[in-house]
Parts: sequence; structure tokens; C-alpha cells
Amino acid sequence: MRKFLIPLMLVASVGVSSVALAAPSTAHGAIQSMDGKACTVTLADKAVYQFAPKCDFSKLKAGEKVAITYTVSGKVNQASAITAG
Repeated sequence: MRKFLIPLMLVASVGVSSVALAAPSTAHGAIQSMDGKACTVTLADKAVYQFAPKCDFSKLKAGEKVAITYTVSGKVNQASAITAG
């Protein structure tokens, strides 16, 4: 029984930790630059956030404080939302 229980606990703990890593995060800061063609926003701290194709940044401007909701996919910050404030 013990030989079966330890590997099962290890598999369960790895599964739970990978789910926690996929949880969205929120970044706050001022917009340093935006690239409408590449659909990226760079904040003042130099972090770059990639949005889905066909993004629209027309209501945003450099220097504006924003909150960006994102998940990390490899080395890319995949953004899902951006709000002013």
C-alpha cells in the first residue's frame, strides 16, 4: 500500500502546482510604448505584454497608468485584458 501511495501523492502534487502556475496575474504600471502591428504593450518597467491579433490600442496613450491581466506562456507574457487606472 505504501509503495502505491507515495508515487500517487507525488503525481497529485505536480498536477496541483502546474494548475497554480497557469493562474492569471495582474501587472500595474505606466505605458512606455505600444505596437499596434505586433499587438504589444511595454510598461515603464520594460516588461512586454503580447495581446491577441487585431488588438485596438486607440483609446490608450503613452504614460497612462494601466492594469494588464496576463498569463506566462514560456517566456511570453500573454495578455488577455488591459484597463486604464
